[in-house]
Amino acid sequence: MLFQPLGNGTFLKACEADSFRGLVAAMLDDPDYESGDVETRLVNRLRLADELVLLARIENQPGMLIGDKDADQTINVASDERFIRSLDRLSLASLDPALRDRV
Repeated sequence: MLFQPLGNGTFLKACEADSFRGLVAAMLDDPDYESGDVETRLVNRLRLADELVLLARIENQPGMLIGDKDADQTINVASDERFIRSLDRLSLASLDPALRDRV
């Protein structure tokens, strides 16, 4: 997975993991994320989503929201998989096309 878009079709960082939870842990650079409790993982996804919304506003891309359901311009923090898929949908991350199509 690629993340931290530079705006010209390239991404600053890349990470690889065997699960969506592992991808979130890699994005946070926090190996303890995977073994954390549900509340702690949600708080970490919310924090990261909040930072992404702030960056979007700085780059004059207003209107990005944070929620627990899939919707236009919304980062879904309901679960690790929905979080990663919403980042891909919003072009904030780029999943491997094979993974993107897998349910």
